[in-house]
Amino acid sequence: MSKKIIALILIISTAIFGALYMYRNIFSFKDDNNIVALTKGKLISDVYTDKARYYPSDKVTIKIELNNELQEDFRGTIYIFYKHLESIVGKAKIQVNIKSGQKKQLNIFWEAPKDDFKGYLVEVYAVKGNKAIDNKNTAVDVSSDWSKFPRYGYIANFPEQSKEKSALIIEVLNKYHLNGLLFYDWQYKHNKPLAGTVENPDPKWKDIANRDIYGQTVKDYIELAHSKNIMAANYNLMYGGYFDYVKDGAKPEWGLYKDPNHEEQDNHPLPHTWATDRLYLFNPANKDWQNYIFNAEKDAFGVYNFDVWHVDTLGPRGTVYDYKGNLVELSMTYADFLNNAKKALGKRIVCNTVNEYGLINVASGADVDFLYVEIWPPARAHYNFLKQTVDNGYNYSDGKKATVVAAYMNYGIADRSAEFNKHSVRLTDAAIFAAGGDHIELGDTGMLSKEYFPSANLKMSESLVKAMRNYYDFLTAYENLLRDGLKESDNKIEIPGIEISNNGSARTVWTYAKQKEGYDVIHMINLLGIEVSNWRDDLGNYSAPPIIKDFKVKYYLKDDNIKNVYLASPDINDGKVMKLQFKKKEDSKGKYLEISVPELQYWDMIFIKK
Repeated sequence: MSKKIIALILIISTAIFGALYMYRNIFSFKDDNNIVALTKGKLISDVYTDKARYYPSDKVTIKIELNNELQEDFRGTIYIFYKHLESIVGKAKIQVNIKSGQKKQLNIFWEAPKDDFKGYLVEVYAVKGNKAIDNKNTAVDVSSDWSKFPRYGYIANFPEQSKEKSALIIEVLNKYHLNGLLFYDWQYKHNKPLAGTVENPDPKWKDIANRDIYGQTVKDYIELAHSKNIMAANYNLMYGGYFDYVKDGAKPEWGLYKDPNHEEQDNHPLPHTWATDRLYLFNPANKDWQNYIFNAEKDAFGVYNFDVWHVDTLGPRGTVYDYKGNLVELSMTYADFLNNAKKALGKRIVCNTVNEYGLINVASGADVDFLYVEIWPPARAHYNFLKQTVDNGYNYSDGKKATVVAAYMNYGIADRSAEFNKHSVRLTDAAIFAAGGDHIELGDTGMLSKEYFPSANLKMSESLVKAMRNYYDFLTAYENLLRDGLKESDNKIEIPGIEISNNGSARTVWTYAKQKEGYDVIHMINLLGIEVSNWRDDLGNYSAPPIIKDFKVKYYLKDDNIKNVYLASPDINDGKVMKLQFKKKEDSKGKYLEISVPELQYWDMIFIKK
């Protein structure tokens, strides 16, 4: 063999060895549970996706915003890892040269996997040599339909504004991966949602609160939402009419009454400064009312390209009658109304069942995309009610329907200017998300604090915005372990030396387990610093729960076919999976895993790969 060939082989071997060494170092640092970027947040300012939801095999664009706040130029590599749960399913890298003080945006393209209804975590690292300088994560939802894993937000204001301004608002909401937006009080009247006619719609009108609504802004928001694969939902009440509903063609004979002699029509009082001082209620079972309101909604859909009719209700109304004096069991009328609405309109349907009133009827008998429950203290103040609401939705629908919860945070201070309490917000989201639900809370006004969505006295702090980005990345990335066919497990959990509960009691770590094929999942929600078990935190004064470090979890199980144990948390490493140490042991209670957990802030999810 000639010396030139030998030299060439040595050069190639050295290059390959060097590349493998770099690969090993770069990828092994990724698997280290204790990675801390040297200058966190100094280079990667944001990472997000171009859409909220993707179809299988879609082109996904990962947008990486760089803002070099280092004291030196950065010349290195951006590594991108695409992970489904504990497994890497794709990776990419790009060489970057960015001067100190410079800004730059990178667009990285990834072909989404062919598997439907899967969530992915996207980890982005800036690496110099073999050390992580910075890192940030986002998530990808590959789902052909939004109803499997709804992440519902809202738009509550429709002023005269440029399409560019509307686009900025949609872009912000897209970063939370919201795949549906409720257009709240966009309509003209409840019994006549379209202002004008289909042929000649009004460009501007007053809503129920006498706010100016601009039709072009509504259209812009719908179009922009669709560009992100976000569904647009048209809000209206199931059975409401203004004081002058007769003028608009509705009839008292279709009404819902408080007495059998139709002397007092049931109504919902409103502020006297609004367009109507009350909403008069109609019998959802009355076919004439159905035809009337369906045709009115058909006109609205004919002008505005909504995907969904979000049907609101007002909960229990006491004893009510139809015009002829017959008792009306209101909760039993919902499914028929909703199914007929779907047939008449050819649109998706969602319905609010307030405090679960009508939930069984809707979950078991209505063709709705998912279940939606607005919950109200004091009857449902306890943390456990959040989980029970989600559990009931799954149980009543035979596991077929997801549940979105409307739960308004810090309600007691919502009428004055203040900030949301970031601790109670995170704990409430942990309670809902761990149970397998979604929380409608984010929209164009920031975050919801009241049932009247335009109310915006409470603001999100910068730290809460950051936390919510992590929580919604987590909800998206781990949707298959949070709300994809999981069943409750009766496997016992213990945390030696720490008070626990299985019902969300104050001053405990709330623990429970779920199972699905191939996995056991343990949730731990830290309520140790909470003095009362009230999720709403009316006064907005909850403190952060004390962080627990380096503790053991005992998980009793009926089989020991365990491959690995992992932890993921929206509070740690931007939701990155961490491999945990565990030992198989046995005591008088049976076989168990002793799992070493490094940290619990608000919420940890341990998942056990079988």
